[in-house]
Amino acid sequence: MKKWGSVIVVGIGLPVIGNYATDGKDMQNAIEMGVKKINDSSGVIGKKLNIEETDDGCDPKIATTAANSAKLPAQGYDTLFLINGLTPDQAQTAADYMAANQAKKVVLIHDNSAYAKDLADFSKASVEKSSGAVIAYGAINYGIDPYFV
Repeated sequence: MKKWGSVIVVGIGLPVIGNYATDGKDMQNAIEMGVKKINDSSGVIGKKLNIEETDDGCDPKIATTAANSAKLPAQGYDTLFLINGLTPDQAQTAADYMAANQAKKVVLIHDNSAYAKDLADFSKASVEKSSGAVIAYGAINYGIDPYFV
């Protein structure tokens, strides 16, 4: 197996195309600023970070292809980490926050994308598990509904 050497490669999936491309550009800018700051101050354990970006389009089907195209494991490194908040954990964190702030009645609206609907479904279950009530649950459609910004 290949050892890391002087560079740590970090794979990042970002929405470069599609409805979330603007958010993806913001993510990319934030990542680049953070990496520059880290690299300018001696890196991580003395090693520079190198970002390898892939376009996930914020879509599960595209994300799978994007992750496979990065081929980080195929590069022969002996260590590979996945750092991502899973949807059930994100939903529970949101429900815990709402409960801690005495939110008893919750309205959940998602944008009908696969990720947002999945997060809304998990959030609904988490809110109800935390003794809250989801009093409205629905979707708005990107580019169709007049109040979607």
